[in-house]
Amino acid sequence: MRLALILVLSSALLHALWNVLLANAPKGFDVNIAANALGFAAWTPLALIRWRVDEAAWGYLAVSACFSATYFLLLNVAYARAPVHAAYPVARGLAPVLLLVLASSIAGRVDPRAGLGVLIISAGILLTASGADRRSILAAAPVAVSLTCYTYVASLGLKHADPATYFWLSMAPLIVIATVSRLFTDAAAFTVHLRPVTFAIGLGSVGAHGLMLAALSLVTAAQVPAIAALRETGILFVVALSWLTVRKMAAHTAVGALLIFGGVVVLAIN
Repeated sequence: MRLALILVLSSALLHALWNVLLANAPKGFDVNIAANALGFAAWTPLALIRWRVDEAAWGYLAVSACFSATYFLLLNVAYARAPVHAAYPVARGLAPVLLLVLASSIAGRVDPRAGLGVLIISAGILLTASGADRRSILAAAPVAVSLTCYTYVASLGLKHADPATYFWLSMAPLIVIATVSRLFTDAAAFTVHLRPVTFAIGLGSVGAHGLMLAALSLVTAAQVPAIAALRETGILFVVALSWLTVRKMAAHTAVGALLIFGGVVVLAIN
């Protein structure tokens, strides 16, 4: 569990860093598509070098690919219906709680301290979502469900494949289809974003995801909710980086950050 803890916290830090870079990049889906394409291409040699896919993994990979595409689709729908600063934390904060319920019902038992840590972290994440009204929650809930399903299915599939290979294969359909379709519809709008900062965003994105799957491959089904909750501590790093930049922070954001830190401590000593 200790190595998994290091991997998932590294994933959270990378996730925060690439999101900070993305926040300062030109707005629009083309940046995301270009960044994911570049990151995916950079990840390809690692996936091929570490290639291991048992026959039993293919069913899980197919389901993971579907949930991955569903997640991005629902996330875009949520952003169209609710403010990003409200919808995103709600989706990410609700997902570990749903995973806790799912894991406890399937595995039969979740360690009480792990459950407490998950709930504390999720409460902190939700608290940082200013304006998280009923509309935001309703828009973000389906995103949380798809994220929950992807994470749990991946935790099962990773028993039959190397994490680097599993990530590459589960993301390939979404990234290839999005990239090819964009090149056909408006290649100029896509290629203009093929620059170093976009490459850095892509590396951070795939690196964070890959480290998360590596952490999932090391834990039991009962520990999956704790790993998922720790993954969402990326918002804590975002808060810290934002404070270093602007030197001010809303009260509810500070309290939420403290709750996240408290949840991490609970999980770390679990």
